[in-house]
Amino acid sequence: MTALLKVDNLTKHFYVGQGLITARFGKTVKAVEDISFDVNEGETVGLVGESGCGKSTTGRMINRLLEPSSGKIHFGDVDVRKLRGRALKEYRREVAFIFQDPYASLNPRMTFGEIMSEPLVIHGVGTRKERLDRCKEMLKTVGLSPEHINRYPHEFSGGQRQRVGIARALMMRPKMIICDEPVSALDVSIQAQIINLLEELQEEFNLTYLFIAHDLAVIRHICDRVAVMYLGKIVEFGGWREVYNSPHHPYTQSLLSAVPVPDPEKQRSRNRIILQGDVPSPIDPPTGCRFHTRCPIAQFPICAEKEPELKVVGEGHQAACHFAASCPIPDGVSAVPCSPEDSPFQVVPHPEPYPTNEI
Repeated sequence: MTALLKVDNLTKHFYVGQGLITARFGKTVKAVEDISFDVNEGETVGLVGESGCGKSTTGRMINRLLEPSSGKIHFGDVDVRKLRGRALKEYRREVAFIFQDPYASLNPRMTFGEIMSEPLVIHGVGTRKERLDRCKEMLKTVGLSPEHINRYPHEFSGGQRQRVGIARALMMRPKMIICDEPVSALDVSIQAQIINLLEELQEEFNLTYLFIAHDLAVIRHICDRVAVMYLGKIVEFGGWREVYNSPHHPYTQSLLSAVPVPDPEKQRSRNRIILQGDVPSPIDPPTGCRFHTRCPIAQFPICAEKEPELKVVGEGHQAACHFAASCPIPDGVSAVPCSPEDSPFQVVPHPEPYPTNEI
């Protein structure tokens, strides 16, 4: 497969100080530290981890909404970090963004038609009538009525707003979309509709997704490969079947042990892995392995002094643990259902456009 996006040694530090002059003497938040991965054309790669691990920061750096501190980003043959002016503007036509909060990401003073046509206006695409026609067509594509084009965001529910956010991301026909937790603020039933809609659109428009989430059930359903992040580092990376069925990093194992199983008997037989202590501060992360302060199999001094590298533990499967090859899978973790039939997000056709008299 052809790699559409390549990220090498990407790093982002935020400086914390009292002001513009004293910021350089303050402390540094190491939000993302030396991560590398690739996304093949037409696939979905998931970034998963707890809040504050650097998932959203990574997505924003790829789209150049945040400037990386160091590292390389290549989109096809283009060095993204060197883009400026018009070239950067053209790059953002190819890489769109779906934001997490459907309430904050839409301008409350603009109608849906104005919101969706804004990318077309910025890039000078089409006449006013052509832009209006494309907006109506895109509303139908995401399951809304074209008659909603003159409505305002406050008149709609969270799921309907997120559909408009997806429609806006598709307006320029991008090659890749960065989905920053697009369903975390929605009810479970609405999550299923949005996830199924994204899958349908991926097939229809040949899209590539970088899908950021903390819900392992969502990641399992939509992603081809999964990167697990902890405190700014990727600790495990591989196909979703390999990561879910045979996790080699203790942190991945603890995440999977927390995933509820719909079968009560299986759920009672599983052993939950309870991590001790709190997540360390990214201002002063632990030396060596960043997970060693909470790891149940940590051994000293190697885990506290030497940072582990991502090592191959199986075909297309890597883990950053000194004991990844010999790390046992605790009872119950491998019992997490991984077949498509067990997924709570079954692929069903998205509903017809909402009736004009019902909001």
